[in-house]
Order: sequence, then C-alpha cells, then structure tokens
Amino acid sequence: MFINKDLIKKQQSFLSTIHNTLIEFDLLNVGMSLLCAVSGGPDSVCLMAVCDYFSSLFGFSLGIAHVNHGIRGKNADQDADFVQNLAKKANLPFYLEQADVLTFQQKNKLCLEEAARELRYNALTNIAQTNNYQAVALGHHADDNSEQLIMNLIRGTGIKGLTGILPKRTMAINSTNDSYKQSILFIRPLIQVNRKAIMAFLNDMSLAYVEDESNLDKRFLRNRVRHELIPLLETYNPNIKKSLNRLADIQRTHMNWIDTVTHHLFQEVLIHKDKYQIVLNWSKLPHHHQALVSNLLRYAICQIKGNLRRITYDHIQKLSQWVFESKKSRYMNLPDHVAIHLKEDTIRIFLHEGRFSPEKAISFHYSIEKPGQITISERNAILQLDLKAKNFVNTKITNCQLDEFSSPHHNVLLDAEAVRFPVTIRSIEPGDRFQPSGMTGHQKLKKFFNHHKIPISDRVKASVLISQDKIAWLIGYRIANFAAITNKTKKVLECTYKQMTIEH
Repeated sequence: MFINKDLIKKQQSFLSTIHNTLIEFDLLNVGMSLLCAVSGGPDSVCLMAVCDYFSSLFGFSLGIAHVNHGIRGKNADQDADFVQNLAKKANLPFYLEQADVLTFQQKNKLCLEEAARELRYNALTNIAQTNNYQAVALGHHADDNSEQLIMNLIRGTGIKGLTGILPKRTMAINSTNDSYKQSILFIRPLIQVNRKAIMAFLNDMSLAYVEDESNLDKRFLRNRVRHELIPLLETYNPNIKKSLNRLADIQRTHMNWIDTVTHHLFQEVLIHKDKYQIVLNWSKLPHHHQALVSNLLRYAICQIKGNLRRITYDHIQKLSQWVFESKKSRYMNLPDHVAIHLKEDTIRIFLHEGRFSPEKAISFHYSIEKPGQITISERNAILQLDLKAKNFVNTKITNCQLDEFSSPHHNVLLDAEAVRFPVTIRSIEPGDRFQPSGMTGHQKLKKFFNHHKIPISDRVKASVLISQDKIAWLIGYRIANFAAITNKTKKVLECTYKQMTIEH
C-alpha cells in the first residue's frame, strides 16, 4: 500500500467521506481496471493514495498516468520523474504521454487552458484504451467545483452549467480532430472533499508533492477566481464554497429528472439514429413545452457531436423557436462540422465536411429490384426506370454529352443486358471511379469533375446509378462505357431523373 497503515486512523473521517462518494455515485466496481491521472500536485497525489487505499477494498486494478504538456520545460520533466517514482514506490504500472500544447493551441485556435485540457483528456483516453483501463480517475475536489460554478456564471450558463463538475461522466474526446466517437468514463472520487482537507491528509500521511507555478499565474481565469474573487465573496459569505457546492447538488438532482424526461421524449420522436445522424419526428414536438424541446435538441446534438462545447444558448434558442414555427425547410451550421436540417416533418442532425447547404452532405443508398419509380427524398428527386424494346425508343437521346446538373430533367438509355436488376442509386462516395463512355480507361469522379470544371456546389449534389458493383450512370453528366447501347442492343433501360422544386 502506498500510504502508511499506521497513520490511516488519523484520517478515517476523510476516507469515510470519499468512501461514501464512491458508493453514492457508483464510481467503482469490483474487478474493474482504473487509470489514475497524476500530475504530481497535491490533489493528484492525494487521489493516487486514495485510489491505492480503496483498490483492495473494491477489488480493482490500478495504473498511474502522467501527461507532460511540454510547456514548462525542465520543471515539467521533473514532475514526470516525480510521478514515475511515486508509481514505482507503490508498485503500480506507470504510463507517460507527451503533448505539444502550444502547437495544438495554434492549430485549433484555442486558448492555452482549453488546448491543455483537450490534449490532457485525449492523452488519458488514449492511454486507457490502449492499455484496457475501463475508467480514468481525476483529482477534482469540492473547491474546484465551486470555482467552476463561478466561472460558468461569469461566462454565462444555463441550468446544466450550474451542476458544476460531475462526479462521473462519460466524455467524448478529440472533437477538434473530428473524431467524435472516442469516449471514456471519468470519475472524481475527491469531489466532496475540499482542498483544506486534502492538504491535511497529505500532511498526516507524510506524502510529498510538487507545486506547479502556473497555478499562481493570474493570467488564467481560474487562478483569478481562486485567489481574488472567492476570497472577496467570502467577506460576504464565509461559507460561499459550501453554498456553491450545495447549489450544484440541487441542480444536478433537477437535471437528472429533466434528462430522464428528455430521454423518454427522445425515444418517442426518434425516427432513425446511426453514428453519423439522428432523425427526429418534428410534428410531435410542438405539443411539448419549449424548455423540454430545448433540452431534447441539446441531447440530440450531444449524441452526434459527443459534447456541447461551442454550442451556445443562441443556437438552441433559435432551433427551438423553429420547431414551433410553420413547417418550412430550414438549416443551421453548428460548430465542429455539425448541421441541422428541418424539412417537412423531420429534424435531421448530422456530421458533415465543410459547410452544409440543403443539397449538400445528405448521403443516401436505395436498392431497386425492378423497373418503376422511386422517390429520392434526400435529393428532392424522382427516378423512373422503364424496360423497353430498342425499336420503340428514340435512340437519339444523348448518352455521352455532359449535361448541366442544374437542368431539372435528365434522360438516358442504357443497355438492359449490361445494366441488370437489382440496381442501386446512391450519393457519391470518396474513391468512386468509372469508365466514362467514349473513353478506354477508368477515372475517379474527382478527376472527372476537375477536368470538366464542375463546381463544388454541384459535385456534392451528384448521384450515381450502380449495376453489378459498377457505376453505370453519373446522373446528369455521363453514362459508363459498359452501359452504353450498341448495334447489338435489343432491350434498353430508359432512365429518367427529375428533380423537384425545394420549398423554403
């Protein structure tokens, strides 16, 4: 054990409080593996000692992780060595990951605090997933929680922001790197003890720690709140930290109830969900209170985005207003490549690349078993397929000429023996290639578009007709060589693609 058994009696009350936290919020399970994040500061050293102490009681395995942010030079290297020695003393696995915060900050245009936080969570997630740890323990405590509430109020927050730092949370990582689905469980065993109690524990246990001089740097908002604003508020209320933590507890209870109701409503109005999109039934939502609808939108966005960072009150307010207005097509671009499209009776929340327009980034895939008509709602279009004898059609229909995609009507003839059912119509995909009629070689669609100077705004609306895993028709532009009718053709497949008007 990392701490001296003979000294534990002096801190039974402290350990009992943490034990109650572990039980109340179901933070640990028998047989689980836990990664403890240790910076070397007092909070994290206390966390490491506490996790080591409870590992035998709860029967979980423990590892130690340290993230070197690459900001403080030799001091940061010394901190890493200090934590590694602690892990060695405790006979626990140690994992070190380097992070280049300054480069990451400049690349993603973040403040230094946000960049360091993002990389730290990314690094901890990577260590945990690579080494099969089920959760990561962080050293946030009650004083951190009170500081966070004040920071949230200063920046502007809703009810959720008043819940403070949650004892347990599954977080999606790497949002700035467009990897939305990587996630890990983070727990905070110290969240109900304060800094004064932590320092007393370290003193009684004779545990050493390192001091990070950046914690005194008042350029950072948290440090100004900690060293200036809270001491001022304590002149008005000496128990301000306790009051703020009580507020967080109350709001967390309320949010748990609201989230439960929201989840039930989400299941009721959900039409479709996959890792790229969520489609909701718009028509059912106006019957509910706007506050519930707003929370539903936040929940759905979080399901796709992985978090709600950079999603503002104004975003949610405007979207919820649209829900209660007349049914007309609307769309909104949100941060981190998330878009929302309200159309007819549906609300579609999805990931995309670049900026979204109603004609853009809506992928689809339809299998067609026999001739007839199919509606492509994602393109506001109708595809009509008819089998005909060659003698009964006008074979002068242009098959090879490049048409303007803006034309509302496209009509081609394909060799029915080469293009066999079932056929597929779908949106274009990266890497798609075909052999355009009149050419001997195959060509990527990207190269074809570039050669013919097709604008990006038109490319994203393009669709393809596929037979036998080959593109037979790049709709509106060119048929494939294998699908072209010849002198030997007896039956043709007449394909008519008609785009409908979009109502706004």
